[in-house]
Amino acid sequence: MHPKQIENLLKLNNEERVEYFIRYCADFEEVWGLSVGKNEWVIFKDADGDEIFPLWSHKDLAEFCAFDEHKEMGAKPSSISVYSFIDEFLDDPDLKNVYFGVFYNKNREALVLKGENLKKELEAELEKHE
Repeated sequence: MHPKQIENLLKLNNEERVEYFIRYCADFEEVWGLSVGKNEWVIFKDADGDEIFPLWSHKDLAEFCAFDEHKEMGAKPSSISVYSFIDEFLDDPDLKNVYFGVFYNKNREALVLKGENLKKELEAELEKHE
């Protein structure tokens, strides 16, 4: 992704970044997060103690916006197909209390969604592509 494109995307507000995330992930059928090792996805606790799974639409965004503490623990951008993501994370009852931080920026700002809400948005967009 071109640095200017990253710069322009980061100027969007939280809601606009979520809209971009939904469209892009549906178009390219993948979701990006951070992982340490194989299948060890980064989930962190926010200031309120809620568990957050940070997500991005592109590898370069995940790499650029990853928090320093995640980089220090060796976290790297990792992708998963959008369909596997829905099945393995959004439909998993064990993760019902995990929130999804969509498109964090360098200021640690993101729109945080419940899995059921993110699932509805992704599935609605995916239906447009069928």
